[in-house]
Amino acid sequence: MRKRENIILKTIKDKGLKITPQRQLIGEVLDGNKTHPSAEDVHKKVSEIAPTVSIATVYKTLNSLADLGVIQRLDVGDGKTHFDPDITAHSHFVCLNCRKIFDVATSVPLPDLGKDFKVVRAQAVYYGYCKECQDQTEE
Repeated sequence: MRKRENIILKTIKDKGLKITPQRQLIGEVLDGNKTHPSAEDVHKKVSEIAPTVSIATVYKTLNSLADLGVIQRLDVGDGKTHFDPDITAHSHFVCLNCRKIFDVATSVPLPDLGKDFKVVRAQAVYYGYCKECQDQTEE
């Protein structure tokens, strides 16, 4: 059985960048990750494998990958920057109870703001209660 290719590492290679040990580890932590981790969350996972990797290195690597369009930054208003390896157009839903972040299959259309602005990306974040938290409050 053939192992699935790590999309993040493939994108880094496709952009002509070197796969450093740090990028390798962070790519492995993020690949297929649907939890929208913060830099601290990624650092926790990375340091289980490589305890010498600093939080500063994780921040720098995540931000450079986001700047390159390999991953996307996500601000959901909780004071942390979250990172999403899914760079396709989609929106997010944040549960106000459990604070989990979910992908939702809707995207925001890019508005035409006239000749003074060129919109290249839009991001929508919806807030409410996930199914699990709704069920808990109904009991």
